[in-house]
Amino acid sequence: MRIDRKIGIFIAGFVLAGMLAAVLFPREEKRNRDAVLRIGAGDDVSGILMEETVRGMNGKYTVSQNIESTSFQDC
Repeated sequence: MRIDRKIGIFIAGFVLAGMLAAVLFPREEKRNRDAVLRIGAGDDVSGILMEETVRGMNGKYTVSQNIESTSFQDC
């Protein structure tokens, strides 16, 4: 079999697998706009960037800053 046919079959199989996954995998019934989104960041530059991002989102979304202490590995 020629290489271009093999490549075409591979791409067609990849597209078919993606379409089957999109149709058969479960998904949410509807979007829950009242769901709480929790954002976490470390005590380094990522925390400062996250605070700036949350400050910028205050005009468009309702943002409450509840500070909870949870330990996580920051590599």
